[in-house]
Amino acid sequence: MTVVARGLTREGLGYIEALFADHIARGWHLGAQLAVYRGGELVLDLVGGEAAPGQRLTRHHRMLLFSSTKPLMAIAVLRLIEQRRLRLDDRIAAHWPEFGTGGKATATVRHALSHRAGCPQLPTDFDLNRVDDWEYAVRQTASVRAQWEPGADVGYHTLTFGWLLGELLRRIDGRMPRQYLREELFGPLGVDSELSIGLDARDLGRRVPVHAMSEVTRHDPTGALRSTSRVAQAYNSEVVARAQIPAANGFGSARALAKCYAALLASARGQRGAVLRPETIAEATRTQSETPRDRSQDIPKRYGLGVYLSGLAGDPFDYHDGAGVFGHAGQQSSVGYADPRHDLAVAYVTNGLQEPDVVYQRSAEMATAIRAACA
Repeated sequence: MTVVARGLTREGLGYIEALFADHIARGWHLGAQLAVYRGGELVLDLVGGEAAPGQRLTRHHRMLLFSSTKPLMAIAVLRLIEQRRLRLDDRIAAHWPEFGTGGKATATVRHALSHRAGCPQLPTDFDLNRVDDWEYAVRQTASVRAQWEPGADVGYHTLTFGWLLGELLRRIDGRMPRQYLREELFGPLGVDSELSIGLDARDLGRRVPVHAMSEVTRHDPTGALRSTSRVAQAYNSEVVARAQIPAANGFGSARALAKCYAALLASARGQRGAVLRPETIAEATRTQSETPRDRSQDIPKRYGLGVYLSGLAGDPFDYHDGAGVFGHAGQQSSVGYADPRHDLAVAYVTNGLQEPDVVYQRSAEMATAIRAACA
């Protein structure tokens, strides 16, 4: 375990370090990485536990981020909008005509970024063994029939979010998401050796498998369906690692993910290290959609553009102390966020897929400890 600390109280730092180790000792995950930036500086960088039984987890390893990837894809699209190559209220079909079928003709870029495009689920016959075939994935995304009139309701777009926005990027810019983000975001931030959408062949051996620590989910409280194990099996496959799934298969370190959020805080303030304009961040972190019942997740949710927003009463996964925090979590295992009130950019990435109550407790305990440690 390695610690680098500035800007946190000594007492608070000690508590965070002990809590980090305790989460592993509780059996909530085999290993984890935790990184915190404050004031644009890395103030905490922890790595501990195992990547797999008997294999020590290191910073060289690439952690699977699951849906904590989504804001990275959103940044790419927001950059196109800043460059006036795309507009938030453009219809997606204007750039991708094939997408306009099945009742989706009026879906806009804003709808897609705020989970209102009406196409949250892939076709039932989607072949996961072909997930590394980009043309297949985007054809399947375009073929989906809308479940509601675009803009009229809200439902989390688990995987379609990434291929929808990724194909828009490809058609407008010409680059695939992996290349675009490496060249336009990760490279300038100095994290291109630690963060990517999917993995190149040379990095496949660096990936950390995820482990099903509980089969309990909100939709299966007994765990009888063993859906967590099925997720782990699917996402530990090489075909998923090779693929570009811009909604769900970012691979990277907590340090790199947290640095992206630090760059977003810098963007909001017009400071050095910004990756977007202040007005873009203001729009992205403004409430774009809010619902007492997300059609996909069946819980209250509040979305900006590519990020969750805190402060919505009744959201069972909001463990932040009030409004203003923005970020994203990933499949029972990871979270990244920016807390402007405390000038914090945080990523806590584990390799243990846990039940909802543990996911909440794990993240809430750590977020509370980090806030309390701020000098």
